[in-house]
Amino acid sequence: MQIFHVQELGLEVWVENQPPWETRLSNETGRPTFVAESPPNYHPPTVITYASWPEEKVPAEGMHQMAGAAIRRASENFGVSRERSLAIPVRLARYGDIQGYEGWFTGKADGVAMDVSVFVGQAPGKFPVVFNVYTTRGKLPNLTEVLRRAWTNVKYLPAGRIK
Repeated sequence: MQIFHVQELGLEVWVENQPPWETRLSNETGRPTFVAESPPNYHPPTVITYASWPEEKVPAEGMHQMAGAAIRRASENFGVSRERSLAIPVRLARYGDIQGYEGWFTGKADGVAMDVSVFVGQAPGKFPVVFNVYTTRGKLPNLTEVLRRAWTNVKYLPAGRIK
């Protein structure tokens, strides 16, 4: 695994290294997003993104609502209708020390059907994070180990190391 200290997110992120995945920091959404993309000829082709809100804290009782809204917004970005986005089940999930909620749906990217999983959560006393993965439709189960290794190893950087 490659380990990145992403100062802009306040997170330590682990990314596959056999074969090495391509990584970059993007600001396309107006906020920093760390992107890890599977290399050419990797099956299934996959993109995993990480975002955070270091300036915010969400009370535990507000996390379900925040996660649901973020999952619906993400699904609409993948072309899911508002009506279908409201029907996406939001399930309790935990990755390492980070507890929250996730939702899975099928959407489209550049006209191609994609399976998408979105996780929104935070560790106690920390700020919210969003992990997102998308891959070819029907291939999300193939990524179980990739996501386990990546998402369970995300850690918060010490507060003084956040930009």
